[in-house]
Amino acid sequence: MTPAPFPPNEASRLARLMSFNILDTPAEAEFDDLTHLASAICETPIALISLIDAGRQWFKSRVGIDATETPRDIAFCSHAILSSDVMEVCNAEADGRFADNPLVASDPHIRFYAGMPLTAADGHHMGTLCVIDRVPRTLSAMQLGALRTLGRQVVRQMELRIASRRLAHESAFRQSILNSAAESIISVDPEGIIITFSRGSERLLGYTAAELVGQSTPALLHDPAEIAEHAARLSAELGRVVEPGFETFVAKARGGGSDTREWTYLRKDHTRVPVLLSVSEIADENGVVLGFIGVARDITELKRAEAGLEHLAAELRRSNTDLEHFASIASHDLQEPLRMVTSYLDLLERRYKGRLDAQADEFIGFAVDGAKRMKTLIRDLLAYSRVGTRQKARESVAMERPIALAIENLKLAVEVKRPAISIGPMPVVSGDPVLLTQLFQNLIGNALKFSGKETPRIQISAVRQCCEWIFSVADNGIGMEAQYLERIFAIFHRLHSREEYPGTGIGLALCKRIAEIHGGRIWVESEPGKGSVFHFSLPAGEAKD
Repeated sequence: MTPAPFPPNEASRLARLMSFNILDTPAEAEFDDLTHLASAICETPIALISLIDAGRQWFKSRVGIDATETPRDIAFCSHAILSSDVMEVCNAEADGRFADNPLVASDPHIRFYAGMPLTAADGHHMGTLCVIDRVPRTLSAMQLGALRTLGRQVVRQMELRIASRRLAHESAFRQSILNSAAESIISVDPEGIIITFSRGSERLLGYTAAELVGQSTPALLHDPAEIAEHAARLSAELGRVVEPGFETFVAKARGGGSDTREWTYLRKDHTRVPVLLSVSEIADENGVVLGFIGVARDITELKRAEAGLEHLAAELRRSNTDLEHFASIASHDLQEPLRMVTSYLDLLERRYKGRLDAQADEFIGFAVDGAKRMKTLIRDLLAYSRVGTRQKARESVAMERPIALAIENLKLAVEVKRPAISIGPMPVVSGDPVLLTQLFQNLIGNALKFSGKETPRIQISAVRQCCEWIFSVADNGIGMEAQYLERIFAIFHRLHSREEYPGTGIGLALCKRIAEIHGGRIWVESEPGKGSVFHFSLPAGEAKD
């Protein structure tokens, strides 16, 4: 007996065999059918699907013998896997390789053997489909051809077994994803019959997959009136008639698109739930439509939040109306008594100053000063509140006009300080002329107040940068340190003592608010002793030069 040598690629051959995960597995009808067919066609009492591992031949399927395996060194198949075609031994007793083989000398008394190598796609021979007889013989050309064909079918079954196991794994993996998804995921075939109904769908809708898969369409989950309404909208949108029904859900998804919109699902208990449903087409690599998939998310909480926001918006609108009403009342009911107090204090000061003792004169002065400051504070606070409640009058504004009005409103300070004011070319912008006047008035007034001992020089200019206008108000005043450049726009923030530079700390905060409600911003550049340049931007989208 001559044992067969190992193939040159034995290590990779064994690895390929192991990759099929078929050794020592139970009998399977697909393989047994091929073995019985080989036995019948070749008219032999024995047929085997034999796989050769490191030390044995193991039979995946067998006809005519009881053994499940034999040692590799006596296996005829060990020789057959060295060939690329059928190995036929017509009389084993006359073949020097097998004459004294135990399988020849004793049970099963092999005299004839023909084995077709089982060749994987990468060329490795993993075993054979073989037929065995107890008498010498040969196979006809037809039988040899059939054995080759059946051997290839065995390999295809092995590969199909791997593909089936992989598909089962992928299917289980996909099902696991479907079951873990919070959303409702429903897929249908091209005719609209449900083929997938996820665990999230069961939780959301109250149906089980067994109740709907293969038996119903998603129309069961929808309000017919809503379907008809959507079909009418789609018909107008697509310019063709979309009949109420399955096509209503998939019309926009056909051809690889998707359709996402709000729908109302009907649960099994007849309650309704709003969902955001996205429908997409499923097609193979050739564009053949395999079906459609719909992913729906419960938006009950979103709808509740939207309703809450609408209510809040209504409350805010009502609050703004109330605040505006308060501002108009406060403008009279707060300022009128203060004007009366201020007037009587002025009268008291003019009539009795110098006639009373020094302390009384001082007290009258304090009272007059306090009343004036209170009047200024209330005026500025009311101006600040009105910016938030005022219905903005958007119109084309030639910016020379609010600048001129601002200077006119500062007439008294201008007459006292006698500043040199230069104004460059100004554009026309879209804005609220009253608020823009207030913005320039505060910036110019700020420049006059912090002019120091110098004769105030104020330069007002405008430059267009991309899609916005940058306005600048530059002065030669006392300036400020870098750490204050952001802080000064906060309400009530003051850099200097009230005695030295009286004010409310509201003016620049009001400028910031006005710039922002126009879609712009405000900032400042400054150095101590070198003046300040206040810049603010306004969108130029609706402006014209």
